[in-house]
Amino acid sequence: FLGNSYTNSTNMPQLIKDLALSLNDTLLFDQNTPGGYTLDQHFADINTTNKIMLGGWDYVVMQEQSQLPSFEEYLSSGPDNLSTLIEQYNPCARKMYFMTWGRKNGDAGRCASWPPVCTYEGMDSLLYLRYLQMAAYTNAEVSPVGYVWRYIRQNHPSIELYWTDGSH
Repeated sequence: FLGNSYTNSTNMPQLIKDLALSLNDTLLFDQNTPGGYTLDQHFADINTTNKIMLGGWDYVVMQEQSQLPSFEEYLSSGPDNLSTLIEQYNPCARKMYFMTWGRKNGDAGRCASWPPVCTYEGMDSLLYLRYLQMAAYTNAEVSPVGYVWRYIRQNHPSIELYWTDGSH
């Protein structure tokens, strides 16, 4: 698992391992999930690259910084660089993006300069689109976490998904 606080704050890798165990399966995992990390930072991080170059992974799950894919021009070489490294050292691994979700009330800090992120729906739609584009460009899969998040918000509004920060 290569991500940041969105992956780490709920101990997502351990939750998935526990789920596997409940189904009489096993999951061995490793992670590098420093808060706020981008995929570009992961590619430059020796901890991340060493974990990839160790080889033998069946899946490599990548999660971009929470706001970055919703930027007006999301230009990052991180997904492509990591994808190439994964393919080189783990030729049988499946690459998967952990699709994130829009902030509860949109991205207020960037609203004035990029109006599509002023609302949850606008920000979330951009994240959805960009994760699908990343996956298509790097021949990867997407774990549609953000898509399920939207479904729950729309169909079960009494369930509070966010921490008090409106982001996690």
